[in-house]
Amino acid sequence: MPPAPVIILPFPQPIPQMLHQRSTLLQSGMESIRVAGLYDAYLDAVAPAVREEIEQAVAGMWIPIETAVAHYLALDGLGLSTESVAKLGRSTFDRSKGMLLGAATGLARGAGVTPLTLAPHLQRFWLRGFDGGGIQAVQVGPKELRVDIVSSPIFKSAYFRAACCGLATALFELVSQKAYVHVDAGQALGTAVVFRVQWV
Repeated sequence: MPPAPVIILPFPQPIPQMLHQRSTLLQSGMESIRVAGLYDAYLDAVAPAVREEIEQAVAGMWIPIETAVAHYLALDGLGLSTESVAKLGRSTFDRSKGMLLGAATGLARGAGVTPLTLAPHLQRFWLRGFDGGGIQAVQVGPKELRVDIVSSPIFKSAYFRAACCGLATALFELVSQKAYVHVDAGQALGTAVVFRVQWV
């Protein structure tokens, strides 16, 4: 029989409703779009007021989640493949990992650190980029996690879900040889999502 699932990071209680996203994370994603040559297509898809609010924000400030959702839904309209968006998510992580990880950047590079030792910190990392939402991490195999994220309206966007896969892959590859992250089929619920994480 497979081992019973073990909760290694329980949902916070209570789970805070997400109201904002950090401008640094949005602007890092925007730079990934520019570098990929997609900025003009994005301009055609997004409301000017949404783009201006993000681009004119001071680094590190909070942007209303309604603006962030509108931004990601506009990116949905570009029709990019899941694989292409995941690559953009990895690029965004490279640009913003200092903000997301903070002092834990050194921890992630420490000897003996694995995805299982990193997972208990996921809620703290998340709250550096978003001011709400809850994360639960459950070990379901020797090298497999289920990560549930709830109360997060940005998951209405298929682009954000795929970008989050790429970002999470880059995060877990800081502490593994190779990581694989995908959305659990049928589990995207608008304000919630379930990711499966495996590594070698």
